[in-house]
Amino acid sequence: MYFFLASYPILGAGLKYIDDAFDEKIFNKKIAYCIAPLLGALWAYAMIISAVSATILLAIVVGVLLKGKIDNFAHVLGLVVIFGVIIVFGIELLYLPLFLLTLSALFDEVGNDYVDKKGYLQSKVLWHKTLGYFFDQRWLTKVALLGLVALGHFPLYFLVAMILFDGAYISMRWYSLRRQTTQKIKRQVSLT
Repeated sequence: MYFFLASYPILGAGLKYIDDAFDEKIFNKKIAYCIAPLLGALWAYAMIISAVSATILLAIVVGVLLKGKIDNFAHVLGLVVIFGVIIVFGIELLYLPLFLLTLSALFDEVGNDYVDKKGYLQSKVLWHKTLGYFFDQRWLTKVALLGLVALGHFPLYFLVAMILFDGAYISMRWYSLRRQTTQKIKRQVSLT
């Protein structure tokens, strides 16, 4: 249990670090290349030691892959490590929950892109802001996980681990935005 509560936030923060190293040019790409295979190995290990964890993490990977969000070499490198370890060691999956969670992860990604594009988080309309928050925080997957916990298929600590995963991802995004703002201010000051 404690392994998952510690590893999921590392995975979430690491993913966002890699995203923003390439997409936003905020973090060091060389570091992103170095941590990608390490994150891949941690991701794969978390899948090997638990069928529930394997189901959750594979659903995230497949949802992101289906949406086309694996868009840089560091992510591909991490993915190669994940699938390489899985092929060598094998994993046990829970197929019906995998299908449900994959759809949830995919719809979270689609919804996230939609609310970003429409600016729902900045909207003054309450239901837009609520929908924006729901998909910005990718709550659909967590609601699906809550359902699986409520039905007794998954232990509660995996829902907590997923909340920590997303919390770390969002915290890294906040840190990235803060660094981006600081860098812009420094550039403006140096130009004057």
